[in-house]
Amino acid sequence: MADRNQDLAVRIIPYSNKLPEIFKKIKQSICRIIPYEIEIEHIGSTAVVGLGGKGIIDVLMITKRQQQLAEIAEILRDNGFSHNPKVKHNEDRFFVSGHYKYKRANLHIHIHIVFRNSKSHKNMLAFRDHLRLHPEEANIYYELKKKWSKEAGSDASKYTELKTSHINSILEKAREFKNKKKPF
Repeated sequence: MADRNQDLAVRIIPYSNKLPEIFKKIKQSICRIIPYEIEIEHIGSTAVVGLGGKGIIDVLMITKRQQQLAEIAEILRDNGFSHNPKVKHNEDRFFVSGHYKYKRANLHIHIHIVFRNSKSHKNMLAFRDHLRLHPEEANIYYELKKKWSKEAGSDASKYTELKTSHINSILEKAREFKNKKKPF
């Protein structure tokens, strides 16, 4: 009998306690090649303790000026990351991906380059922070991701489609929670 997981375009794996250390090394490596003042944040499923995901480490790189997005993407491309400058990007985010060697493992990382206070900047941190503050919601999201992976089968775009409305609902909750915390 064939393993049904072999046919999955998106495999969801459990969280690893090694991820914070791996992210720290990735951050140090990136900071060595970028000549601008930047902030780097760990985002995505690997940034939330207990939340399983695809095992791809998502990095949020925050610049002070929007004009630096393309320049930073080019620097990363020159250092072995994939970036297609012909692809239309959101006006407030560039995306590059590549591999990072950690010990004997060849890990895949995604770098989201944004400028401070952009919509992408705010949304990515709000999503991460909300799941960190609400582990029960992170667990629900993890279980749903496993379900969506099976439903999507070999269609990766279907997986993304299935999870989009849930991500938007988490972002809405994060905004509501943030607005309740603001003093009058």
